[in-house]
Amino acid sequence: MIARMLRRTSVREALRIAALLGPSALAGTSALEGQQNALWYISTYTRDVLVWDEASEQVIARIETGSPIQRTIQPNEARTRLYVHDASSQVVEIVDVAQRRVVDSFTLSDGNVTVRIAGFQPHPSDERAVMSVKRYTKLIDRYVVEGPFILEYDIRTKQVTDTIPWPGGQERENVNFRYSPDGATLYFFVDDIIAVDAETYEEIDRWAISEPLEPGLGRANFGTNSGTYDDPGVSTSFYRMTDPAQNRSMLGIARVRLADREVDFYTLGTNESVGNFTLAPGGEKAYALYTEIGRYEFWELDLVGRRLARRQPFEGRPRMSLGVSADGRKLYIYGAGNTIEVHDAVTFEHLRSVTLDEDMRNAVIIPAGSGTEP
Repeated sequence: MIARMLRRTSVREALRIAALLGPSALAGTSALEGQQNALWYISTYTRDVLVWDEASEQVIARIETGSPIQRTIQPNEARTRLYVHDASSQVVEIVDVAQRRVVDSFTLSDGNVTVRIAGFQPHPSDERAVMSVKRYTKLIDRYVVEGPFILEYDIRTKQVTDTIPWPGGQERENVNFRYSPDGATLYFFVDDIIAVDAETYEEIDRWAISEPLEPGLGRANFGTNSGTYDDPGVSTSFYRMTDPAQNRSMLGIARVRLADREVDFYTLGTNESVGNFTLAPGGEKAYALYTEIGRYEFWELDLVGRRLARRQPFEGRPRMSLGVSADGRKLYIYGAGNTIEVHDAVTFEHLRSVTLDEDMRNAVIIPAGSGTEP
């Protein structure tokens, strides 16, 4: 591999190897390449999760939940289930993607005890999950607040089966975690990335990203959650770090492989106000949004040539998300409203607006063939 950072290969050596291997070294091929359609599952400020079809640009189904407002929608590893979190952070409803209905739900709250779920990650088997929670007990004259705790929860029996030690023994208000695709390892994302055995919860590895990658180099910040068109266990995203020579913040692209403790990366230039990194099908392109007051731009990123290919101003909005169609031909601006703006991915031309009946909160995109969708 190009870069085995952290005690394996220096940054300068990694870049030298990348140059020898050529521009295609950092390009990836998504397992979902070639899919031509996708379904969006959109949470709203109502009880309904909307199922929006990219091909027809129509809402083709509504999934009624028991919650007045949904907070987030989280797919399982196989993309056959959706875990819908309610706005109170107490209830999780399980949606079967093929049946398009809620098939189960659970909560840890009971009587005068309210348990709020901050972090949640289902095991790939969908038989259990880990979650970070806080417990609030209402007494006659006060509330007693306990936690946060990290719990193992059996989804089938609806029982808490274990309390998981905090990584490194350090309790935190917030913690992110995810399972490896095979379910054998659980990764905690704290100052470092800590890998624990998913059965015993004993630490088996540590990726010391809190330490400089080499003397004088600042800490690199990069994403660890897979996007719609990433391969399993891989995350492609922007990264930011400090240039030791000029003491300036730099922007680049990183592809993280957690299981191999590897990150392949290259720098695009000085840091700019750009986000919403979205990998396109096939893994050779990505898109992003530049945002500042009164100016919005599409960015097209060439992951093979390792460069910013184009940037084009467009009429955006202060809060927006970016999506890429399953055929790679269209870009979508959505979120913070009830419209999806459709743009041509080649020219960035605005093609049309799709208006929904409800305001959106967020969306999960599932390409055809990746789950058991109808």
